[in-house]
Amino acid sequence: MLPVVKTAAPGSTAGELVPDVPPSGVSFEGYDKGAAERYMREQNPYPRALASVDDGDGGALFTGKRAVVVGAGPAGSTAAMFLARQGFQVEVYERRPEPKNDPVDTGRAYIIILIPRGQAALKELGIKLPVDEHFRSLGTVSHNAKGKTRVSKEEGNVTFSRSGLAQWLIDTARRRYPGRITYTFNLAAEEIDFKNKKIRFGTPGGIMSPSRNVSYDLLVGTDGVASQVRGALAGYWSREGQPYNVEVDDSGREYKVYMGLKGDIEPPEFEGKTGASLHLYTSDDPFTSFTAHSNPDGTYSGTFSLQTGGFKDLHAPADYEALMKAKFKGVPEDWIPAVAQQLAAAPASPAGKRVRVSRMWGPGTVLLGDAAHAVTPVFGQGANSALESCLVLNQALTEAKGNVDAVPERFNELRLEDAHSLYELDRKAYSFFRRKGPFDPDFLQLLAHVILGTILSKIVPFIYGSRPALLRLGSGIPYSQITAAVTRDAKLAAVLLLALIAFTAAKLCKLI
Repeated sequence: MLPVVKTAAPGSTAGELVPDVPPSGVSFEGYDKGAAERYMREQNPYPRALASVDDGDGGALFTGKRAVVVGAGPAGSTAAMFLARQGFQVEVYERRPEPKNDPVDTGRAYIIILIPRGQAALKELGIKLPVDEHFRSLGTVSHNAKGKTRVSKEEGNVTFSRSGLAQWLIDTARRRYPGRITYTFNLAAEEIDFKNKKIRFGTPGGIMSPSRNVSYDLLVGTDGVASQVRGALAGYWSREGQPYNVEVDDSGREYKVYMGLKGDIEPPEFEGKTGASLHLYTSDDPFTSFTAHSNPDGTYSGTFSLQTGGFKDLHAPADYEALMKAKFKGVPEDWIPAVAQQLAAAPASPAGKRVRVSRMWGPGTVLLGDAAHAVTPVFGQGANSALESCLVLNQALTEAKGNVDAVPERFNELRLEDAHSLYELDRKAYSFFRRKGPFDPDFLQLLAHVILGTILSKIVPFIYGSRPALLRLGSGIPYSQITAAVTRDAKLAAVLLLALIAFTAAKLCKLI
């Protein structure tokens, strides 16, 4: 059985716990400031930035209760902190190694941009985002198939690598709640007894190791698209004779990653500025794209995406070189051989799946994040919606007033409609990849919303708002309100079009 990971404070010996209520600031009261800063930088290299260690207590409504969180990704650690703040003793289990110790982790080349929607959960927890300018988002540079570029500036967003965000939140959770949150890695959920609130963990891959049986008062499944908790819940509801539907759709794309290239690719708008940039190279094929994002050390990493199955036809580095030269304009010439070498040796991964469940709860159990509402990267909402779900979980905990059995169903009531709306928005967005144009109703709906919404926002901004709702995805507007706005504007556009046709026909009749 693997030991639970515990974090030692600066100046303490391994295994000693930091006091339950960490002091304010970065100095760790009672410890030398320099030692504390060195500790936080050494233990938190993803990113190398200081996080707040303030522990604002949101109440102890669930003191004495135990929560088990399955999955130590961004949603798992954020949920764990909300649970700890509400008084739970929290145990987090993850089937993979800790990100900083994962030898096959590709998450360092896949970025997540935290927008205000996702940042709201961290703000509620009192967590300060990294202050290092390298993690501040400058914006996105789009390179089209003809080599033309378009710069979109961003303010207030923060860029992480996927594994970097996960590690940063793990480190933050350990520092803020050392007496309430523990992490165990390399253990996977194997069996769940929902009625008796017990879960068994074992070593993934069938390696012989003693299993661990854990009791809980609340189980939170944040274990990703292939969620074991969700699968167990489906079995439970089936045995109970209750309908439980799970939809998992593939994005139709897969990607490979490359890392560590140097070059001068920034536009004049970003010259002399410190921050993170994302370059997106598109081609004449909507499924084929190339990305490059800046790293704090001055290098670039990124992804190369194709339609699912496309990598089967590429074998040698020369195959990748030929395809990149044919598809992309503006990628530095000296990058192409280096990227091709890495891609030829790299495994392909699916570029996201879309998940919808008919309910996000079971007895003593909550599902959130990719386990309940995964989306593809098309709108950049995956991690942000997951953190927002943690904020909704906190609301459900507060409203339950210490009644742990009331939490799961209340969470479902608060979140399910928005989760389903996000699924619909993501599904409709793939009409741009299908490229059926006016013959695609999803494409027409989104187009009508954006065009009509832009016009109305100029004419009657005090009624309509500053921009179409779809263009304000990052602001925290409920997803259900965005889908309602898309549907409303599409209907209004149809009515206006019919009125225009009728008016034109009437005019023509008069002329005749």
